[in-house]
Amino acid sequence: MDTHHPSTSTQQTQDKTTRPSRFNNLRTLADIRSSNGFFPKLLNFFRQTWLDWAGLAAVGILTAGLWTVHPTRVRYFPITFSSSGDIVYPTLAYPYVSPIFSAAAAGLLCALLPIAVILLCQIRPLHPGHRRFEDVSSALLGLAFSLVTGTFFQVVLKKSIGGFRPHFLSVCKPVIDGNRVPAVRGAGFQSVMYTSEVCTGDAGKIQNAMESFPSGHAEIAFAGLLYLAIYVNAHLRVFSFSATLVSRRPKYLKMLVVIAPILLATYLASTLVLGHHHHAYDVIFGGLIGSGMAIWGYKMAFVSIWDGRTNWVPLRLREEVDEFSISTNADGGVLPTRRPEAERVV
Repeated sequence: MDTHHPSTSTQQTQDKTTRPSRFNNLRTLADIRSSNGFFPKLLNFFRQTWLDWAGLAAVGILTAGLWTVHPTRVRYFPITFSSSGDIVYPTLAYPYVSPIFSAAAAGLLCALLPIAVILLCQIRPLHPGHRRFEDVSSALLGLAFSLVTGTFFQVVLKKSIGGFRPHFLSVCKPVIDGNRVPAVRGAGFQSVMYTSEVCTGDAGKIQNAMESFPSGHAEIAFAGLLYLAIYVNAHLRVFSFSATLVSRRPKYLKMLVVIAPILLATYLASTLVLGHHHHAYDVIFGGLIGSGMAIWGYKMAFVSIWDGRTNWVPLRLREEVDEFSISTNADGGVLPTRRPEAERVV
């Protein structure tokens, strides 16, 4: 006796075809404005963000101008001479060593590497919404917020506060000439404190050696590479405060991919301590500045940072995001549903 029931098979087939994918509504969200071409989207993007780009340009120009300023502040540093005339004060007497990464190389690396990865993430995005112009443009805008604002922050502090680098005396090459007119005299207790007027080295290197705090390398490293780590985390869904995604254990390889930019930033910053270009506190404070700007810059461009349901959604689409409420399906997937008109954020 044939026990096969066509109606049951047909019903199962219909269930499979009609069952909503965990990303069905995300595709609906992702396809908004998809009918527009590249250039109309680009024009619309600049119409929405031209004031931001103008502000970034203004801050960049201001930062470049501040970088050329030579502060007139007077800083004292101790010099103690032994009977042989050698300098024996050790903290600022480390030898000058050429940095592994120049300031220009560090800046280019921490800007171009995130840009390259952002573009690569469009090849096979996890979320349907990531293969879109809005994702790339928002990510680049957020990166610009982080890099430009962080650089401005650290240049203001470097020029207004500064500090002596560990190799300061090596480039200063101080000579105390008792026959000089007017005579150079020490200040402070036992007259061991002197200013840069006793230096005989290259003026440019001396000025640079008086601008140790905070570390520009550390700031730019974390502003660019921590931003990249946050962006990649949103794509790979490795870490999230959302209870929705807690049960979805990510692959360990994904975790390594996310922390790789942070490791690179830490290495880049640490080389400045090993090379006697910065004290540890210069690097720590510079890293904190860069980290803060990376987090702030990302939040200026995307809906959230650590909520895996929305941290990949560009903030420019907030109107569309507010149109949806977030729920989950049986598999723990993200399943936005359209909000009633009365519940939407105005």
